[in-house]
Amino acid sequence: MKRIDLTHWVLGSLALGLGLMVYLTDRDPSHAVLIPAVASLRGHHAFGAVGDWLPSFVHPLAFSLFTAAMVPHVLRPAYWACAVWGGLNVGFEIGQHSAVSAPLAAALRAAFGSQPPAEWLANYFVRGSFDVRDLAAAVAGAVVAALALRCMHRPLEVRYAH
Repeated sequence: MKRIDLTHWVLGSLALGLGLMVYLTDRDPSHAVLIPAVASLRGHHAFGAVGDWLPSFVHPLAFSLFTAAMVPHVLRPAYWACAVWGGLNVGFEIGQHSAVSAPLAAALRAAFGSQPPAEWLANYFVRGSFDVRDLAAAVAGAVVAALALRCMHRPLEVRYAH
């Protein structure tokens, strides 16, 4: 039976909670589709300038840890999860660049119509803003996740029949 590593889940949840706090305190709630507005927290800017890029760091970190927790424990940590989540975040950031956002949104609408979630993605790209700090944060989040996986890795014992 596969064992799920609780440490990965706890650390991923803490990281994701930190990112959620940025959206609840520092960001305009109308920009986050799945996060409700909490009037008592909104506008406090608790994270300052770090809040601009912290979600881009937290997302690949947390989801890499969640993914690694779900895969079987093998001899090597699930570094591929870090590469996938880091790459996905980099791709979404590049999708907000002015050179590609409008054509990308148009392609999404042409392929999938204007229904959710295609419309949400199209709006994300055209209404978002590209920032090189978010690119760096996404890569750093994936690297920190890989380092955490390396530090926490406990491979299953390989038993050989004699």
